[in-house]
Amino acid sequence: MQLTSLIHHWHPIASVSQVDEKPRRFTLLGEDLVAFRTEQGVSVFLDLCIHRGTALSLGFVEDGILHCGYHGWAYDGAGVCVEIPSLPPGSPIPSKARAIVYRAVERYGLVWVALGEPSGDVPTFPDGEWDDPDYRSMVSQTYQWKTSAGRAVENFMDISHFPYVHEGILGSRDNTEVQKHVVSERNGGLYYFLEAPEPATLHSKPDDVIRWEYFLTGPFTIHLRKTVPSGDVTLISLAASPTAETTTELFVWIARNHQIDPSNDAEFIDFTHGIMEQDRLVVESQRPERIPTDLREELHLKIPDASGIAYRKYLGAIQGTAAYMP
Repeated sequence: MQLTSLIHHWHPIASVSQVDEKPRRFTLLGEDLVAFRTEQGVSVFLDLCIHRGTALSLGFVEDGILHCGYHGWAYDGAGVCVEIPSLPPGSPIPSKARAIVYRAVERYGLVWVALGEPSGDVPTFPDGEWDDPDYRSMVSQTYQWKTSAGRAVENFMDISHFPYVHEGILGSRDNTEVQKHVVSERNGGLYYFLEAPEPATLHSKPDDVIRWEYFLTGPFTIHLRKTVPSGDVTLISLAASPTAETTTELFVWIARNHQIDPSNDAEFIDFTHGIMEQDRLVVESQRPERIPTDLREELHLKIPDASGIAYRKYLGAIQGTAAYMP
């Protein structure tokens, strides 16, 4: 998928705790960025001083102003150069002396950036779980995978790998058939659900019928809501941020309306981490690393691959190419 087709979407680059007053480099869509925090909030620039092309992430912040570490050129939060130390005091500053500034917001514990004019808002949670006081919500962990963001998200959406990659945890080889389900458009994304038993896990009993609901709320943001008969809900969410065409930073959230005491966090984090590591080994082996949006490029099965077919069509629409299915 062409990275240029993604500049008008919001992508996370870091957890809010990773961005402070010390400039730090991050990468998004093949571009090196510098992020830092002032009293006005988070600023994100292209990691490039207009003067001699030095990385601004090598500089420092003082009184809310970012100073280049090479010649001391100073930029305010809007990217305007406000001081050139090598000039006499009061000298005019060239109007072109500006850093390239990107839109940045803090939401759901992450810093989100759009490299172009945003086509919409930051991807949302399905029913506002992040801000619901009845839920314990947190950023769980981050990962770096050697694959495209599309491959990572499609794997998250896929159900038929459960009995093999997550045998005894999310599925069983005694029950491999995927039931028919409808993938529909919802709020600019995709939605589908299934109801099926699963092996006994942390919060379900043998033969419990589990409701699995999937909400795609952005090109690379996906939520899985698991509801057990008792009414306990666990929401596992993934935001895959394309650092480059075949490398991805993955941010995982966990939200739950049960066992909400923070002392229980480690149990959920460890469980999710185990699943993510099993997935990583498989997804990083996929070739090509870039997800094909032309449906003729890989073989698809109508029912087991329904979510993948719909997702590839969705991505094809974003990049302006037809996702063809004979």
